[in-house]
Amino acid sequence: MRTAALIGAILLIMFALFQDNPDQLATDAPMFDIREIDVVGDLQYADRADLQKSYNKLLGRGLFEEPMEALRYFGAQPEWVESAKIRRVWPHTLRIEVREHRPVALWGGGKVITADGKIISPRNTPDLPLTRLSGPVDTEAAVLDQFTLISQMLSTTSLRVASLQLEDRGAWNISFSNGVSVKLGRDEVLERLQRFVAVYKSDLSGRIDRIVSVDARYPHGVAVNWKPEE
Repeated sequence: MRTAALIGAILLIMFALFQDNPDQLATDAPMFDIREIDVVGDLQYADRADLQKSYNKLLGRGLFEEPMEALRYFGAQPEWVESAKIRRVWPHTLRIEVREHRPVALWGGGKVITADGKIISPRNTPDLPLTRLSGPVDTEAAVLDQFTLISQMLSTTSLRVASLQLEDRGAWNISFSNGVSVKLGRDEVLERLQRFVAVYKSDLSGRIDRIVSVDARYPHGVAVNWKPEE
């Protein structure tokens, strides 16, 4: 009885040590191999089966073989994963709690800009009413910042941005969900947009179906390109 109790106490101590500081007790013994990977988290965009397949590459490896930081890095590699919390569950399970990226806009052809400004290239772009942003290489952050400022300016209006484009020469073009496109040029972009909004509210909102495009690059007004009257 005393021997059994002593063995039980030793096992409990080992279990506690593995939970508190597993990296210091690494072992290659088969009794500590990874046989199950449990993926948890509220997933809206990532495919759970694809995540499971990606993480299953760790199956058969030692539960305490890799440092925790290396496991966290591995866990954050799938395209939709912003971060991953890793927990070793003795003796054979690795639990990965996934936190997803939050998409805020589409970029170029099939890419997604996340809330933290990262560009990801998912195999399947979410079917969401996201604004499409575009621009030259390495301008993602600048376009996203401009989109944020424009969205704040338009927050008290009914106008919603469908697309925002930065041309190679530095000019900005914006299209709204109601079909109106506006040329804003390179300089004083927000001031020109504000001027367009004032004209839109006072004179254009009731005639949207007749407008082809608007040029807001003029210093004291805007030029409207009308559809020909039938």
